[in-house]
Amino acid sequence: MKNTHQHNLDFLFHPNSIALVGITTATTWHWTRTFLEGLIEIEFDRPLYLINPKGGEIKGHKIYTSLKDVPGNIDYVIGLVNAQIAPKLVEECAEKGVRAIHFCTAGFSETGEEQRIKLESELVEVAHRKGIRIIGPNCMGIYCPQSRLSFSPAFPKESGSVGVISQSGGNSIYLVKLAALRGVRFSKVISYGNACDINENDLLEYLANDADTKIIALYIEGIKDGRRFRRTLEKATKEKTVILLKGGATEGGARAAAGHTASLAGSRATWDALCKQLGIISVGSVEEIIDVLVTLLFLPLPRGRNALLFGAGGGASVLIADEFENRGLRVPPIPPEIVAQIREFTPIAGNILRNPVDYSQAMMDTESVIKTIGILSRWEGADFLVLFVRTGQFTASRISDNQLKNLLMSRFPIKQGQLPQPVAMVIEPSIVPEEAEVILAAIRNSISSGLPVYFSFATAANAINLVLNHTEKQTRKF
Repeated sequence: MKNTHQHNLDFLFHPNSIALVGITTATTWHWTRTFLEGLIEIEFDRPLYLINPKGGEIKGHKIYTSLKDVPGNIDYVIGLVNAQIAPKLVEECAEKGVRAIHFCTAGFSETGEEQRIKLESELVEVAHRKGIRIIGPNCMGIYCPQSRLSFSPAFPKESGSVGVISQSGGNSIYLVKLAALRGVRFSKVISYGNACDINENDLLEYLANDADTKIIALYIEGIKDGRRFRRTLEKATKEKTVILLKGGATEGGARAAAGHTASLAGSRATWDALCKQLGIISVGSVEEIIDVLVTLLFLPLPRGRNALLFGAGGGASVLIADEFENRGLRVPPIPPEIVAQIREFTPIAGNILRNPVDYSQAMMDTESVIKTIGILSRWEGADFLVLFVRTGQFTASRISDNQLKNLLMSRFPIKQGQLPQPVAMVIEPSIVPEEAEVILAAIRNSISSGLPVYFSFATAANAINLVLNHTEKQTRKF
């Protein structure tokens, strides 16, 4: 049965009360506790009810033995019950005035079993009959920091301009946590799973019209209505920048998608053509989504493709130049007159001033670094500046922990907007214990300065190229 009612989905993101039905009372580390911890951590400030037939108390919250025992109406339910009793829960929710149920519960059509497919159909039929909307099943639900709604205690409390629609709950958690580390903040994130009722089209339509969302990132495994999806995507790309990661683009991936969210994947060629036609930034991984988000949010749009690369390491300089030029970015030579200015205070030995600038032997001299970057920034032949640090190339005999900290934290005291060109930062992470903590601090320091931070030469070049390609295509349209 198809739901023909047109609903404004805004109520999903601003519930007046929430009930967690089926939360465990026995095990503190059980997955059902994640939702309670997420809501507590983000400081959800409206009525929050816990439901379990055993009763009791969790972290000061009374556990009701049934929904009917809860005083007053409930707006929004997070269903953590067994799949077999999910339809019955919908019936009970209707009696409490519930408007929407997010079913984290799995064990429906994604199993491929006929009985489970019928069970999901029954769930939908009951919900439509009762006028209740369903998110899922088999998903993590909604993260909306503005309304203090979250499904993970690890998510930031601050709001941002990025909206995410993800068919996978795990991918949505991974994306938010890693992007947040690099300064990205979100308006709304929705993990929607099997999409038995509310689907990608409904959510995309909502975010396209959402004033708080400026960029939309999509992780899609399959779609319910191809024609509507194309129409909705076309509308969304006219209003917002859209990034798309298509899951299940290979034969093996398609099998995995069918077992994950019961999705029909579609061919890679079809999706590639769709992205090209509509001006969507197509990516191949969650990490690539994050790199593009960082670029869109923190790198002011360069006027061209000429990169000025500044860092330490002869071999590193060769590789970063290759990565940038292989992706259609240019690394032009620095004019002799500018090199001459820098040579007045920079030793010849160990410092190569060609672009990339290898400042290895003078990198610990903060005054010279700042002076050199100032001179280079006035060169009109460069459209943007990339600072790079490869900590793994230093040995203990050459650089101490304190020197490493000084190198990362104070060599580049630059805030975005201080120089004529946009500035990006590449800081390669390390799994060496004594380096990792210092590098994390440096990443945070760069983010606080408004700089986009990348973790490799390749990801920096790729993301900047993707954003420039997108901008150039959009400009040609008008």
